[in-house]
Amino acid sequence: MDAHQPRKLNRREAVDVFVSSAAKQVYRESILDIPTEQRDATFRTNAYAMFWITTAALPHLKPGSTIICTSSINAYDPSSGILDYAMTKGAIAIFVKGLSKQLISKGIRVNGVAPGPNWTPLQPSGGQSEDKLVRFGGDVPFKRPGQLAELAAPYVLLASNDSSFVSGEIHGVTGGHPKA
Repeated sequence: MDAHQPRKLNRREAVDVFVSSAAKQVYRESILDIPTEQRDATFRTNAYAMFWITTAALPHLKPGSTIICTSSINAYDPSSGILDYAMTKGAIAIFVKGLSKQLISKGIRVNGVAPGPNWTPLQPSGGQSEDKLVRFGGDVPFKRPGQLAELAAPYVLLASNDSSFVSGEIHGVTGGHPKA
């Protein structure tokens, strides 16, 4: 088996927690600057892949399982320079809410996490403009970007039985910037 190919589960194997968190983000000053290839790649990575991989995981989920999808504060308060990214994160928020309604009768919870500005490899690799990068995260009440370790607790909570009465919710980790 190729080490880069995921192992296929057989029908009898179960998945308890499924987290979907892939993202592509490229800063463009204007909608006119977003090439079709970029839009397609952003939607394939952020929205379509979540749909496809969730569909593949569903036969392996059992009552008590949970799905956690990563949205963004951009789903509620989009940054103007990452419009295609924000559109996909809005689609993910709706995906969480709709899929939750479909799967709750099967005992499967579906929730999301919506990070605000967090320091990830997306930012310095073209996810922000050079001038915005030095001020990144400074516009939230905490006046700084979050760190990846600060995102862990909501995922752990949503994966645990402590959230057994929670489904269809998006948990914001936004540096004090409330979701609309």
